[in-house]
Amino acid sequence: MLANYRNNEFSTTALRPYQTSDGRYTCMFQGELVNELLLRTKLEQTGIYLQSTRLEELLIELYCFSGDHFVEILCGKFIFIIFDHEEKTLTVARDRYGTSSLYYQLTDDGIVLATEIADFKKNNVQTEELNQDTLCHYFSCGYFPEEETYVKNVKHVPAGCLVKYDDAQGMSIQPFADMLVIEGARERAVEESQIQQVVTNCIQTRIPHGQMAGMFYTGRADELIVATTMKLTGCQFKLFMADFGGEQLADSVLEPHLIRRQINAYDYWESANCITQTMGVPLADPRLPVDYLLAELASKQVDMMIATDGADLLFGADQTLFDWVMMLRNELIFTEQVKRKMLQFEGAAWHALVEPYLIEVSDLGRMPKWQTLQLNTRLKASDTLKTEKITMAYDLKARYPFLDDEILNIASFLTGNEKRSMFMLKQAFKSQISNFGLSPKTNPQKMPLAKWIRTDLYARIKEKFESEVAQEYFDQEVLMNMLTQHRKRLRDFSKQIWAVVIFVMWLEKL
Repeated sequence: MLANYRNNEFSTTALRPYQTSDGRYTCMFQGELVNELLLRTKLEQTGIYLQSTRLEELLIELYCFSGDHFVEILCGKFIFIIFDHEEKTLTVARDRYGTSSLYYQLTDDGIVLATEIADFKKNNVQTEELNQDTLCHYFSCGYFPEEETYVKNVKHVPAGCLVKYDDAQGMSIQPFADMLVIEGARERAVEESQIQQVVTNCIQTRIPHGQMAGMFYTGRADELIVATTMKLTGCQFKLFMADFGGEQLADSVLEPHLIRRQINAYDYWESANCITQTMGVPLADPRLPVDYLLAELASKQVDMMIATDGADLLFGADQTLFDWVMMLRNELIFTEQVKRKMLQFEGAAWHALVEPYLIEVSDLGRMPKWQTLQLNTRLKASDTLKTEKITMAYDLKARYPFLDDEILNIASFLTGNEKRSMFMLKQAFKSQISNFGLSPKTNPQKMPLAKWIRTDLYARIKEKFESEVAQEYFDQEVLMNMLTQHRKRLRDFSKQIWAVVIFVMWLEKL
């Protein structure tokens, strides 16, 4: 999708853009609306009957009926562009959770929008030099900041925001949905039955009727909740699991649904090479090449994937033992001190780019601070992005039952203790899971990346570290020292080494 509004003229290269019969509005939409049927019904109750099944027509009628506020009632994953040819105004939005990407560039004569950064170059739109602040942030967190890109003059449309543009007023950004978590009081405000009912409903509304659903599986509690709910619903589903050798998860009830794929170091390396091009941006998550291989397998057997993204953030992970600032520092890939030694370029410190969120959460408790920051950064900039990209690469749709406003609302009022290790979520579904003779796996099978780096992948990684691309961006002595220490088992630098490898692979394809 590429749209231009320049020199008072609107044009698009999108496939099948929708235009109203009077020619006033043009709309482009990507995604799915969970509440599409409800919205159509409400319009009909007001006397507005749609002429087609196109979601673009639905959006335009909602826009004409409610104005900009219509976006607040959309539930699902989406990006859209609406252009009013009469008023010469452009309206653009991404959903609250940032499940799909939409980039923009302001030019001297207007604005350009695209779903991929590469589209700007393909359509002869000038892009400036790399954004060093963004690149530096990657080496702290493993992903780019949500609203920034690696190109200085190209930005990401903020998730949960409505962007308006016209020649007279320029561009304005209006938030329509926040991701602020509020910790509940000591008295229980949310019952287990409420959580079970809301989560079950959100899963059921996303299960494809008459189609085969798939899910990446490691045995975690949130995955078991989705799997057992699908089983109770009678849904056809498959669970795709990586096999690295060694002991396997064995759940007799789910075994008929399990499909395993053996993955060795060389499969993993080739997958990483492919995925840097598929993603368009580097993501340091070591699990990503595995999921990419599983998505390839899933594409031959299922119609769509059910993803559990957001469950750990909304219902709480094992992070309450630390001060919230220490939580963040613990999660950094490289400290600022190490980055200064390792990188051949300078950029802003990681906390400078998340400062707006730090200010917003300053009066919250420890867990809500961590959750709010992670929902606005890691979830939007990494988690949903990687799931959406790898499923789209194999023409699979992804649905996210935990990324629902109802779940956000109910999870926000849990206390810190109720969120610890997803306590309340597990309690709410304890009976359902145990009735199938199942239990969450506290130690899912670990990917042997640290071993692979010392053995099978050592020569390939060394070659990347010694490449001309690496020489331009890194102090190679620091890289080789890190690789040597890891190989000799003096330190486990697998997370750091892999972040550099992915970055070099991405640069080579840029």
